Amino acid sequence: MTLAFPPTWFASGVVTTESAADFARIAAGAPPRPVRYWLWAAFRDWSEELTPLTEVQCRAAFALGKAEPDANLGTAIMCHVLYQRKCPADVREQAKGSDRAPVRRAAEMRG
Repeated sequence: MTLAFPPTWFASGVVTTESAADFARIAAGAPPRPVRYWLWAAFRDWSEELTPLTEVQCRAAFALGKAEPDANLGTAIMCHVLYQRKCPADVREQAKGSDRAPVRRAAEMRG
């Protein structure tokens, strides 16, 4: 499997050329896993390095999750953002109107 990150992942700052190359190298030597596995691993790696995410990072990551074609992955990203301490109120308000029930629930739990 050749792992390729979508351009939106670079634009959001979640991956860089270097981190994408690292994940592609690791994925090439690992047992077969779906691309979603590696995208989530890259997202978590980015998030854990930067936590607490800034308001700007929260907005960028939430938009990334919302635009993600894999609904499950996108929902996980959006919910992860909503649980950040510095998640801005406008992101939480946007999430309350989401068509994804888990995103709405996470937004309501965070106020």
